[in-house]
Amino acid sequence: MPENSALINLPWTEEHEAFCYQHHITPAAKTLWQWLMRQGEISSEIEPSLAEFNEWVAKARGKAYSHNYLKKIFDQLVEHRVIQVVKQYSWKIFKLLVRPLEWLKPLKKAREKKLQNHNSSYDSQASNNKSVVEGSTQQQHSNSEVNSELLNEAGIHFDSEVIEVLEAPIHEVKLAIIMFNLRGGFEKISNPEGFIRGCIRGQWWLHPRNYNALLQKYGNSTEWNELFPSG
Repeated sequence: MPENSALINLPWTEEHEAFCYQHHITPAAKTLWQWLMRQGEISSEIEPSLAEFNEWVAKARGKAYSHNYLKKIFDQLVEHRVIQVVKQYSWKIFKLLVRPLEWLKPLKKAREKKLQNHNSSYDSQASNNKSVVEGSTQQQHSNSEVNSELLNEAGIHFDSEVIEVLEAPIHEVKLAIIMFNLRGGFEKISNPEGFIRGCIRGQWWLHPRNYNALLQKYGNSTEWNELFPSG
């Protein structure tokens, strides 16, 4: 493929540039990131050779990177979760996947959302604002009814006192049910209730492999916004 065509088709955006700036990604590491993006589909496993990348660099800039510097910029991408190493064959050949930019956002947003929920709960208790408490209680009851129905439809049943699950955000219960089915459902999971509880508690859908599987399955559908309303 001609170089100009590769540049045109590269799914690189201003958000990628902003991520590099925010996390102090070096120009060389950014170049490696872009090169890896051209080696296959995003979120799909590829087996690139850093030696091939260095040959490409040598042609482009007239000089290849040193072994230590090449390893340094590769490690920088790993450190910032841009790439996930699946298997290492040698110092220069890996099986890995390049994560989509969307994947780099949810962990932070989920933590911020939890913090906001915690602060909101604390403020309502401190101020003893009755209307806020009543509104929160109504929302929990609403969640409980919807979540109970979703779980019953999936064949998974919880007693009404299991509020950790029933009063969880509706999209989290939906994600937990999807994760349950992705893991083999009733055929492979002997304790579905325990799986759902653990999934919600640990937010397993944010784990790299799980998130990538969800992204491939729902990323281009309208359901994605329902599953990840925070973005």
